[in-house]
Amino acid sequence: MGLPSRTVFLLASITILVVAACNRPADYALVGSAFVPSAQGEIDVEHGDGGEILINMTIDQLVSPERIELGLAHYVVWFTPVGALPERQGTLDYDPKTQTGHASIRTKLREFELEITAEASEAPNQPSDLLVASQKIREK
Repeated sequence: MGLPSRTVFLLASITILVVAACNRPADYALVGSAFVPSAQGEIDVEHGDGGEILINMTIDQLVSPERIELGLAHYVVWFTPVGALPERQGTLDYDPKTQTGHASIRTKLREFELEITAEASEAPNQPSDLLVASQKIREK
């Protein structure tokens, strides 16, 4: 004896909702610059307590920094608030085998330019001109 059509419809609807929730699109896209045109990635934003947001970024097809220019060893993440200078946030956790970089950064900023640059040092005072990817972030 088969399931009633109403039960089948309900089970199918729940399955679709679960799959859609697991595969939601990224909040923002990351596209590689002229230095690494094949690079692409995603930025997801999680809203937390106390007005903070968590920026989770992943970028794929990212060549090693030294392939961009000799002497470079790190990818550094910067946030530039509107009307202000860039603020270093940290480095990408880069895996040269998979050519993938990841970072998760908490901030209270709501509107800023996110930039990833190739750098010789993990802690430069200002971003280099070697922009790898960028995206404007605007959250409520």
